[in-house]
Amino acid sequence: MPADKAQQIKEKLKEVIDPETGINVVEMDMIEKISVEGNSARIAFRPTIPGCPLVAYLSQQIKGAAETVVKKAEVQVLRD
Repeated sequence: MPADKAQQIKEKLKEVIDPETGINVVEMDMIEKISVEGNSARIAFRPTIPGCPLVAYLSQQIKGAAETVVKKAEVQVLRD
């Protein structure tokens, strides 16, 4: 049985590396939630620090990785 799309996306997100640390966003616990509906996904992403200068870059990388699994992905940046 193939893995569900959320799990497939999580696996792809392991390829998204934070340039500051060299560690992927999954291992750094930056991904709060992945929800998939049909061929769309929403990924809740929490930067390690408020005002992180790499938010836009990482958001684009996360979106691109997710869109190798689903047709459309939306990245929600969570801030405290």
